[in-house]
Amino acid sequence: MIKDKIGGQILAPMAGITGFPFRKISLKYGAEFCFTEMISADGFLHNDKATLELTEAGKDIDATGIQLFGSVPDALALAAKKAADKGFKVIDINMGCPVKKVVKTGAGSAILKDGKKFFLIAEAVRHAVKDCIFTIKTRSGFDENSVNFIEIGKIAESCGVDAIFFHPRTRAMMFGGAADHSLTKRLKDALAIPVYASGDVFTVESALKIKKNTGADGVMFARGAIGKPWIFAEHSRAALSGAEGAPAAAGSADTTALELKRKIDIIIELMEEMSLFYGKERGCGLIRPHLYNLLKGFRGSKELRRSVNDAKSGKELANILKTLSEGDFFLDNNDNAVDII
Repeated sequence: MIKDKIGGQILAPMAGITGFPFRKISLKYGAEFCFTEMISADGFLHNDKATLELTEAGKDIDATGIQLFGSVPDALALAAKKAADKGFKVIDINMGCPVKKVVKTGAGSAILKDGKKFFLIAEAVRHAVKDCIFTIKTRSGFDENSVNFIEIGKIAESCGVDAIFFHPRTRAMMFGGAADHSLTKRLKDALAIPVYASGDVFTVESALKIKKNTGADGVMFARGAIGKPWIFAEHSRAALSGAEGAPAAAGSADTTALELKRKIDIIIELMEEMSLFYGKERGCGLIRPHLYNLLKGFRGSKELRRSVNDAKSGKELANILKTLSEGDFFLDNNDNAVDII
């Protein structure tokens, strides 16, 4: 079964985020499966140096899927075959990216406008990687006048796609508004193949609620995992305990401080992995989104995030985290607090 191979809690592909170091740390702290950043089929086929860096998976390749994008069926099929030859056992084709520079090439969510093109891509890739798990990531439609996710899902199923990662927003919505997971339930009910929920999975509670309400086969964490790679372990514990969307009970100040210290240690570990893989200067830049997301909901968080932005080195960033772990920076009683601890 597909779920035996990729599990039920997955790290989504995110540009500038899901490079090898973050995937490595996410898998260490509970993710069952991860995807690379979205990779250009053309760049991969031409051995572009920056593109090849995105495919690094080390010893975690069995727990890593490659996500490819493009608009030409034959090129996507060749790239998928090359990925399989490289050792990837799960190949995903992005058919939902809303970013303008991707859409204008006819890739990503632009494919949703043309059912025939969708079919040709799915058919070509399936034929090229018969022994791999073949998945797609898609949206509900291109805009409000073309919400065709059921049709697209049925085409995918007929072509032998093994599973769908579904983000219930149209391309026109980008990341605005709310993801409508009633559509996820409709897609799940309409198809025999597994459907995974994506979109607005920001907390353990939201993940549990979405899975319960939709019957999805699993959840894909994207922005909710940035700066919080431990969210997978927290989700797993909550699911096992049967905490159906109930907020976690508040702990004592000492317990909160201890938990925060552990999480800061994990982010420092991520910084070290990034420095080793990318070099100190580049790693310093790539860790910032994780720090921004971590530093929400604290007293003085505005000043802390400004310090992160002004920091010139990894050492300065590590010192900011050290100050946080040793200081009196407990969470405020506000809506952001649940997202952190």
